[in-house]
Amino acid sequence: MKKELVDHKILGRKFSLFTFPRSTPGYVFWHPKGLIIYESIVGYIRELLADLGYQEIRTPMLFNTELWKKSGHFANYKDKMYFVGKDEKWGLKPMNCPEACLIFNEYMRSYKDLPLRFSEFSLLHRYEQAGEINGLFRTREFMIDDAHIFCSLEQIEKEILDLIKLTSRVYKKFGFSDYDVELSTRPEKFIGTEKQWEKSEAVLRKILRSQKIKYKENKGEGAFYGPKIDFHIKDSLGREWQLGTIQLDFATAGRLEVNYIDESGKKQHPVIIHRAILGSIERFIAILLEHTGGILPFWLAPVQVTVLPISERHYGYAKDIRDKIYELGIRVELDERNETLEKKIRDAEVQKVPYMLVVGDKEKEKGKSKKEKWVAVRDREGGDMGQMRLTEFVNALKYD
Repeated sequence: MKKELVDHKILGRKFSLFTFPRSTPGYVFWHPKGLIIYESIVGYIRELLADLGYQEIRTPMLFNTELWKKSGHFANYKDKMYFVGKDEKWGLKPMNCPEACLIFNEYMRSYKDLPLRFSEFSLLHRYEQAGEINGLFRTREFMIDDAHIFCSLEQIEKEILDLIKLTSRVYKKFGFSDYDVELSTRPEKFIGTEKQWEKSEAVLRKILRSQKIKYKENKGEGAFYGPKIDFHIKDSLGREWQLGTIQLDFATAGRLEVNYIDESGKKQHPVIIHRAILGSIERFIAILLEHTGGILPFWLAPVQVTVLPISERHYGYAKDIRDKIYELGIRVELDERNETLEKKIRDAEVQKVPYMLVVGDKEKEKGKSKKEKWVAVRDREGGDMGQMRLTEFVNALKYD
């Protein structure tokens, strides 16, 4: 039986995650719970990249457009750019690539510094047409889990193999085990030489074939600066989404005079690998919400545990439970509303809170005699897990 689609915009309002005020079309207002999801996803990627030797950078939002004219981006993004003032001298950045090159160029790099992996989580702006805007799927302000790897020719294969493994690892974390790979080649409008393109395309084909990765080739669909490997995941509704991309760039370093000193003391242009795993964080959250129907894994749930006192006389005991859980770094809420227990449970289930801890006379009394806190546990699917010690409950939590 095919799963029924629940629009992420409906889920966003239902769970108070985000809204889209008419005063600012194409922009997202993140509510506290939605921002928790957003920051948890970014935090997970950040932690992974730090372990893999990435160095995080941040560059300004506003730039002189001469940079993008020099890199070639201006000609390709002009219609999607926001400009400041009457002329086109200054604009909000629609991408991070040339800016990462500027940081590379702040120092004279050596071959010993390569590969140099810069990651960046910065807000980008693109002027999408009104008819193209669609919730989180297409926004005018967004963030990409972006990275640029500066490396030598000899280092390309290992870096791309590592990126393929990393991409697969991340998708599994979010419950996407099924994905297809596509290779896109030189478009009609491109920078660099045909020889550079032939070389870079051959490198990507060789890597995919060496790993026995099946792929579809899209002729003429590459980025203007290089061919790319794209990853298309399949969600629980059977829909396909292009998320990750690995782009091999032999041209930009030359245009922006990005150099390093090789072993013989000569200047060389590094190869630049552009990559994103999730793509737009906003778009990915929309996909994830519709894929899960809003039932997010424990580690992503904005509220992970809610404590439900049966009546007012249990508030003090319930607060002690809440405080102990909070101290463990778990996102917990205490429901002190003057409502029936049934209403509180139903509301928590509707909000897809993973666990509900009910406390009443039995739990309070047992907690006194055993000198340890007791709770009655329910999960969000309506399952009664029975009474247990608070420590037993916490130790049984699955954070993945």
